[in-house]
This record gives sequence, structure tokens and C-alpha cells, in this order.
Amino acid sequence: MKSSSHIRITSQGEIMYRITLLSPFFGEKFPPTFPVLLNSLKDNPTIKFVIPTDIDFSTIDNISNVQFVKTSLPALKHKIDLMLGYHAHIISPYKLVDFKPTYGILFNEYIKDSEWWGYFDMDLVFGNISRFLTEDLLDSYDRIFTHGHLTLYRNNELVNNLWNYKYHLHEVPNFQTVATHKAIFAFDEWGWGKNKGRGISYALHQVPLVRQFDDISFFADLTPNLFSFRTTNGTNITKFEYYQGSLAGIDQLQNKHPYLYVHFQKRTMTNDVTDYTKPIYIVPNMFLNKIPVSIDLMKERSVWTVQQKMRRSKQIKSNLSLSYFWRRIRFAFSEGRNHK
Repeated sequence: MKSSSHIRITSQGEIMYRITLLSPFFGEKFPPTFPVLLNSLKDNPTIKFVIPTDIDFSTIDNISNVQFVKTSLPALKHKIDLMLGYHAHIISPYKLVDFKPTYGILFNEYIKDSEWWGYFDMDLVFGNISRFLTEDLLDSYDRIFTHGHLTLYRNNELVNNLWNYKYHLHEVPNFQTVATHKAIFAFDEWGWGKNKGRGISYALHQVPLVRQFDDISFFADLTPNLFSFRTTNGTNITKFEYYQGSLAGIDQLQNKHPYLYVHFQKRTMTNDVTDYTKPIYIVPNMFLNKIPVSIDLMKERSVWTVQQKMRRSKQIKSNLSLSYFWRRIRFAFSEGRNHK
């Protein structure tokens, strides 16, 4: 076999991907920024991406390393029920965040030939993945990144079943509780915080069954409650530049910071890109081929403020639900107890 860092080519000429990343997505249509994400997937040809969806993808050009899988949320729920042996409570796509750690088993047919599998969010743009996922990193750890926007798992029986392990931590729900309750547990990452219920990243920090790695300087996770771009590790970015698989954040001193990806959490981005073969610039909150001499940031800020108020109102309404109160009560004093 011929080898590269993340692919193998068999004697029959078949490409075997070392890493396969999944992102189920359901709805009426892909977000307006999806073409930018898709372009960044194409520019990482040594990584395989699988997107199960109910959205028509027949008009999207074929990309060798991107596989769309036609399915539906009810069909996926049925598949989950068969995997679990009991009925999961899934009435909206958002609930799937709690099932992400099961993907190594749930989507085994797509990842069985890969050494690594993982999941990623749709509100990302990737840079050069191979630049960050080095041989040393992949050889040294079993779970890479812990915050849920992008998380990778070594493809073996122990790691693929971490979601179903009994951690015996009062603050970490067992998976049957997670799967059968309407509430969102953020189980794929750290959970909601102290005495609010913890997730698998917290559980593995407390019970280190595998070698877990994280470094928030690798990626630009943008603070959602600010109009301007500030990463969660405190770096202020004036704009991002993406071109041919390379992503960099540019700060106020014009220093360039290379990133594995940028995460536009809870931001409605406008896509004004007309040519994906040219550099793409990202400013609050737009994708552009060329930055105008003058951008009406006041207008953009006004639009963003309205959107944030709408999101906040929606969040308050969801927090008035019985499932939210049940979760808060269930874990209210969970971290005041001694672990068994």
C-alpha cells in the first residue's frame, strides 16, 4: 500500500481514509453558509466527510471525499432504537447532540475502515486539518477535542462504547436517562455546568478510561454574545481569511493566527461569496470575496442585535419547559455528594 498522512491507497486503487467525520443535518434546507463549509471540506481531500440528511443534495457537485446519505429523522431514530434496544426520545434534530458519542456504532458502516471517526457541527469553516492532526497527536491520544463542535475518537471497541459506560458519578447521567428524556443534556461535551448535569468530556476527565486531548488555541470558537470576533481564549480577531484550505485569523496588529477551524456559534452569517476559487474573507457577520473599503458595521450590528434578542427570547421560552426544570432539579445537588 501507498501511504500518506491520512489516506491509504489499496492495490485495487481504492482510497482508505484514516479519519471519517460525520454531521447529520435535518431541515428544509442547508444554511446559507453551507457552500463555504462545503468548500473547506473539499479542500481537505485526505479526510472523509459523511452527511446524513433529508435535504435534496442532487444539485450539489460531486466531491470525492464528501458523501451525502439520504435519510430522515424518523429513520435515524428507528436506527437508534435498534442500537439501544429501547426507545429514544427524539422529536427534533437538536436532540441528536446527545447521541453524537454513539456515532462510532450507529454509523459503523461508514467508519469501519477508518482508524479515527468523529463529529462536526455545520456552523464551522475548516482550515488545514492535517496540519493540526499530526502523526504525534493521533498516536498519543484516543479522544481529541472535548467541546462538541469537532471531536475525534479512536475507532476501537472501548472508545466506541464510552457513551454507555457506567461512570458512577452523580452529576453524569447514565445514557438511558439521556436517550429517553426530552431534555438536552449536552452529553457530547462537558454538559451544562456544576449542578446542572455533566457530559462525557467531564466524565472522562474524572474517570480517565482513555487519553483525552484538548487545546482551545487550535480553533477559533467565537464568543456568541459579542458582535465582534473574540475567541473563547480571549483573542480578538478583526477578520478571518480562507484560501485553498488555509484558515487564518487576523488580529488588530495584522498578525495572522492559523486555525484548524472557526466556529460561528449562534451567529447568523450572510454569504456574499461569488467565487469559491478566490480568497474568502470573514467579518462580522459576512462571508465576502473582497472586503469593501467601507462596511456598514452599524447596520450589521443592528441586525445582529435583533437576532440575539430573538435567540434569547427563544432560549427563555425553552427554559420554561418541564424538561428543563426536570433537568435542573435532577442535578441541583449532584456535586455536593460523595462519589461512590
